[in-house]
Amino acid sequence: MDNKLEMQNQQALNNVARRRRLGMIAAGIGLGSALAYLLSRVLRSGERAPEFFSEHIVDDRGTDQRKAARILRNLRDRGFEASDEKLSLALGRPLEEVSGWTTGQEVIDDDVVMKARGIAMHRGIHVE
Repeated sequence: MDNKLEMQNQQALNNVARRRRLGMIAAGIGLGSALAYLLSRVLRSGERAPEFFSEHIVDDRGTDQRKAARILRNLRDRGFEASDEKLSLALGRPLEEVSGWTTGQEVIDDDVVMKARGIAMHRGIHVE
């Protein structure tokens, strides 16, 4: 009888331990998915130009900051293996400046857009 009671207690403890492990796994999955969601929101928000930059027209074609940033990102992704460093070398500008343009943190000037279009045309890359 004591042996049967010990076996029932052991099974009860095993069930509690299983539930506890399952709870920990569920909590980990929930936390991981929440972190992945927040990270994707942060990364996605970096692609948009701030509102105070978006109205700034870059060139005589009417290119605004959003379109100019998209041109630079397309050129970087399609022609320079998605590397800001390689694009900065091609444009002759510092890496920090190029990173600021592609994330929408800095104002893009007409010279950069003109160079980017010229490089894209020379390499046969469609950026617009």
